[in-house]
Amino acid sequence: MELRHLRAFVEVSDQGHFGRAAAELRITQPALTQRIQALEREVGSSLLRRSSREVRLTPIGEALLPYARSLIKLEERALRELKDTVAGASGMIRIAYMAQGDAVTQGKVIAEFRRQFPRVVVESTTGHSNVNVGRLVAGEVDAAFVAMPIQAPDSVALRRIRRYQLFLALSTGHELARLDRVPVRALRGERFVLSPMHLNPALMGALRSWLASRTGAKLNVVAEDPPDIAVQAVGNSRETFAVVSDGTAQPREMATVTYRPLKPAPLVELAVAYLRDDPSPVVENLLSVVDEVAESFRPELPDDSEAI
Repeated sequence: MELRHLRAFVEVSDQGHFGRAAAELRITQPALTQRIQALEREVGSSLLRRSSREVRLTPIGEALLPYARSLIKLEERALRELKDTVAGASGMIRIAYMAQGDAVTQGKVIAEFRRQFPRVVVESTTGHSNVNVGRLVAGEVDAAFVAMPIQAPDSVALRRIRRYQLFLALSTGHELARLDRVPVRALRGERFVLSPMHLNPALMGALRSWLASRTGAKLNVVAEDPPDIAVQAVGNSRETFAVVSDGTAQPREMATVTYRPLKPAPLVELAVAYLRDDPSPVVENLLSVVDEVAESFRPELPDDSEAI
């Protein structure tokens, strides 16, 4: 099978329209039709059902589509690896930062990577852990920062960097704000604004279980909001609390909100996710930098810290 024929088939499937697919591929519509017909002759069956309004896949087309996508992705990866090899320590790497959580370590990793490999262009995006894993699997990024624990497919590998602690966000007027560290048991029955489960089901579930265990009562979650919105909710209500990362707590200045370490201190782990079968030397270089930073950058954590 010719890859240009497979690309034409995948594009028509994605667009659901021959005209739009031809425009996207920058070829004429008759040329696109010829490619589809050549692929159908090779397969020995029709792949598409075409009407005046839309194009749909036949059962044979549905069966072929995932293989066509895999072959195209393999070609793209091979070309990228060849370019990286020819150019040495140059090229481009697409990184997904984690929206909230240990911004300091993420910054250190990428700053050190840029220092060691100045000819590599770093293209970055930002998202929550689950979003970042999805982008990685879809081939939209080459590596992504995530918080652990996290659910990831077998095709994704995780390189651990370090553990970091979560903090309690609370009203500056609350009596617990007078403490240097807030005992978790003192939060029994209190109202929490926590991150939505879908941002990272494994982590959010582990955090809720840990809080319930340490407070000795069923958790009272009154709202689910992303960390930055949760902090604002705390600022607007003296009787609510949020648990956020140090990356969320450090840069934020709100007169009505303060941050306190918890006792014991809950820990999550920062990691870099990448595809197991990605042979890119640029990704390998990034992982080497991750290992260096993990070894050299070990901020002190409370003695009573607990991994959630």
